[in-house]
This record gives sequence, structure tokens and C-alpha cells, in this order.
Amino acid sequence: MPSHLNKNSKNENNLHKVISGKVEKPSIETNEIVKVIEQQKDRKPVVRKYAMLLAYQGKNYFGMQIQKDQCTIEQKIFEGLYKCGFITEQQKNDPYSFYFQRAARTDKAVSAVKQTCSMFLPRDHNVQVDGHVKMNEHMPSDIKILGFRLATKSFHSQKDCSSRTYSYTVPSYTFAPLNELTNDNYRITEERIKEIDEILSIYKGTHNFYNYTSKRDSGDKSCWRYIINFYTGKPFIYKDSLHEKDHEFITLYIQGQSFMLHQIRKMVGMVIAVLRGFTFKSEIQRSFETERMDIPKAPGLGLVLEKVHYTSYDKKWKNSHPTLDDWGEEIEQEVEKLKTTLVYKEILDTECFKFNMMQWLSDMDKHTFSTDPTLECTVDKDLTGIQKARILLEGNSETIKDPINSEKVETNAC
Repeated sequence: MPSHLNKNSKNENNLHKVISGKVEKPSIETNEIVKVIEQQKDRKPVVRKYAMLLAYQGKNYFGMQIQKDQCTIEQKIFEGLYKCGFITEQQKNDPYSFYFQRAARTDKAVSAVKQTCSMFLPRDHNVQVDGHVKMNEHMPSDIKILGFRLATKSFHSQKDCSSRTYSYTVPSYTFAPLNELTNDNYRITEERIKEIDEILSIYKGTHNFYNYTSKRDSGDKSCWRYIINFYTGKPFIYKDSLHEKDHEFITLYIQGQSFMLHQIRKMVGMVIAVLRGFTFKSEIQRSFETERMDIPKAPGLGLVLEKVHYTSYDKKWKNSHPTLDDWGEEIEQEVEKLKTTLVYKEILDTECFKFNMMQWLSDMDKHTFSTDPTLECTVDKDLTGIQKARILLEGNSETIKDPINSEKVETNAC
């Protein structure tokens, strides 16, 4: 039979099968096509490792790290990544599946100016070009994604971080000598700033910070931490828009390789206690020993993660990957803008309206700064927090210890 007649016959048979409703077994060619399609469905997308830069106001969050039944920064990040199509729903619920890491775990209510996270994301989503724009469409107003940069496959935002810099901003009267009134009219002097820096310098170097955290044993080697720098910035004036009054603030800056839970807040609390005369300067050195000491924890309001440093990473990969310490003029300008409008404004306004530090100072007498429970503070424990805050604001003559000269001095506050 001629080939063209044979072909026509096959077509007629196929047509007859379709019309009659017969179901034929798929041919070998059809099986192969289906197999390829299924393989393509199962094939994982090509991914790349990215570094993500972000800033946030931590007031409304229970810290950075994801927590069950709590609102955290990471929860919002994962939701944003999912809505952008960068991750699947399964990955949203299991961040380790796309190797998500954060450089620093900020505590409840703590803000960040330059936080960095690392993760694997699909290569074909133009993440590096406009990923931050897409993400910000799904982010709340108090979290801003500043950009994405390609990183090495092995990049780990926490482990590759050389050091971290935090700041702690407080009213300058926090460090007022107790022979002066503690209120908003106080203006700190250059001499007092030098005294603060002298005490801060005691913390520089490697020490056992067992007394500055919780739930760790005194012999735990992880309590040994290295402090690179600890110093004061210049005081500045902030106008309280509600009361139409000028307030003076000052910022402490601390850079270290890494920090433990509550470590910085307790370091600041101890420094304040020394400068206000509740304990001696020599007690700081004793706090590095293995006996548990009662150390006050300063409020979380003024604490900010300023920057995470990638000095070693940038030096090693400078010829093949973009730097993670400097994100370029445009982004760095945006960082400075957000630092003022998103982070610091909330801190300063809250302090001016609620006097968080003043209330905390009024309870300083509850701490003995000693391992000896028989030692008691001379301040009247029957006073309420409001009464003690009034004493701080209005003044009250008491005799206490001078932390600098270790002599008795007349004071105007408890």
C-alpha cells in the first residue's frame, strides 16, 4: 500500500477512535513528554545567597527573632517575602529551609538602624534590583527594607559579622551628680562627660560578663565577651512638641564582637549607678568575677542597633562581591533619614512624654549591688515610685557615696 494511503488510513482510524469515545494507551512519545513536565515541576528553582539591609522601630514588637504567638520583626519579613513570591508558604513556616539568618537578635522594643539578614532566594526575581521596593509594599510603616545585595554562597549574616555597634540614648540628667537637681533643666558639662568616658573605658577588653546576663553559670565560657569601644557622643537638644520645652539628651556608643541577653542594658545600668552614687567604681571590676551580683537593668527604650560590621568578609571578597559595610551614598542617606524619623524620634518623644528614665531612676534604691544580702540601701523603701520620681525632680538632701572620689557628699536626690 502506498505510504500516503497508509497515512490517511491511520488518521481515519484515529478520528474514528475519538468519535467513538475509545481511550487509547498513551504512546511512548507522550509518556516521555509527561515525564519531562513532571521533572520540571519537581525541579527546585535556581537560588542565590542574598544579604538584606533593613531598619525598624522595635516599639511594637517582641524582638527580632520569630516567636510563637508573638508579633516579631521576622514574622513580618517572612510574610513580606511570601507575598512577593520570593519564598513558598512552606518556607515561610520554616525559615531554615531557605537558610534565613539575622546578624543580631534585638530584644523586645529594641530598634535597629542597620540590621542585616542572609537568605537564599530565587535568582530570576530581580531581587537585587527592586526587591526592596516590592518588599516595602507589604511591610508595616515601622519596618523598612533598604536593599538586597548578592553574597557568597557560604555567607552567614551572624557568623560572618565581625562586630556590632549599639547606641543607648538617654536624657543627660541621667548622669547628673546627686548634689544637683535631676530634671530637664540640667545641662551636662565637659567635665562630667570625661567622668562618664573614664568609667565606660573600664569595660573595654575581654571580661566575664556573667553578671550582665541571666540563666548562665559563672563558669560558662560563653560569658566572656570582647568590648572594642565604649564612649559618649555629643549632647544634643530636642524640643518637646507637647510641652514646648527643650530637653538635653546624650548617646552612649558601644562596639563589641557580640552581646548576650540584657548585657548592654545592664552595663548602662551599672554605669548610671556608679555616676549617681549608688555604688563605687571599683564594683565594676568586681562584677567581672564569679559571684552573682545584683545589677540594675536600664530601660530598653533608648537601645538601638546602629550597625553590624563585616570588616573581614569585605576584605576577603572585595574583588568578587559588593561590600556589606557601605551600601552606597543613596542608601546611606536613606539610613540617616530613617535614623531620625523612624527610630530616634519615637525614642525621644516617648521619653519626653512618659519620663521612662526618670521612673527607672526612682527605683534605683531597690538594688544593693552586692552579693551580701544583709547590706541595705539607705533610701526609704516605703516611698512609691511617683514619690521617688518627685524627689529626683524637685530635690531632697540626702547623704550618699561619691562614686568618683569615694567620699561622702551632700545630695539633692535619693
